[in-house]
Amino acid sequence: MINNDRVRTMTRLAIYEEGEGIADDKLNGYFKNDYIIGHMVGSFVSGTMACLLIVFVYCCYHYDTLMTQLYENQLESLFSKALTVYAAFMFFFLAVSFFVYLWRYNAAKARLDRYNKRLERLQESYEKEDKNVDKHN
Repeated sequence: MINNDRVRTMTRLAIYEEGEGIADDKLNGYFKNDYIIGHMVGSFVSGTMACLLIVFVYCCYHYDTLMTQLYENQLESLFSKALTVYAAFMFFFLAVSFFVYLWRYNAAKARLDRYNKRLERLQESYEKEDKNVDKHN
């Protein structure tokens, strides 16, 4: 006889394994700090590259002003402003990255916990059925 609860559980397990389970399984190999720090290093690199791209576009757009300031030796204030803006941007960007990756890690761990509980429930169902079969024989 077909056990509908068991079929539903196996269907949910299969859907998870084919969808989010693939990415969650990769994440499961990391400790929380390793996962977050690894992604924050990537965020730092990408944030720095974005800032460099913005500086390049700014320099291209304001080329004549920058050349005048360079000639008059007034670039010191511009460098200090640029460094301040870069530091503020990176602080904000890394803080957002930290919370995003923390949230992703915790959400994946919660999904993995649900998956493991369903697996345990399925195993208990099979064990219970085996005990009932043994009693009747």
